[in-house]
Amino acid sequence: MKKILILCSLLLTLFTSVCSADPVSEYCKLDKGRWIWIGSTDYQGNFFDRATVESVPGKNEKKVWVCTYTWVDDSMGKGIHYVYVRYGINYDSNTSYMEKCVVQDANMNVVQSYGKLKYDPQPLRPGTLLGRLAKRIRSYGNGSR
Repeated sequence: MKKILILCSLLLTLFTSVCSADPVSEYCKLDKGRWIWIGSTDYQGNFFDRATVESVPGKNEKKVWVCTYTWVDDSMGKGIHYVYVRYGINYDSNTSYMEKCVVQDANMNVVQSYGKLKYDPQPLRPGTLLGRLAKRIRSYGNGSR
């Protein structure tokens, strides 16, 4: 019983240090100069790639890659994974949608990739991750930083 308790404590310590409140932990392989922190929880961190923010010509819309740095234990493996999603944010309809997704393991090897995702706009809600993202990237894109 003591061994299980010690093992659980050790895993909990490792897990909280990997996914701590520090926006990019020392274990995270995202470039701190490029990836901007949006928010985090006890088990994941969320970032957007400021270098990929682009305005959609003729629309009040932006597209950007978002990365969720998280621990997984499922069909894609066990351990730290980077889940990259290309989002579109439409400011006229106040909606967001996913275009593409790539999942990489801790060694940055692609585990899964999804090309063209179903276009299914979802409302942006204040205080949510995508709501904060929409506010943050509004002034980014096409050369503006």
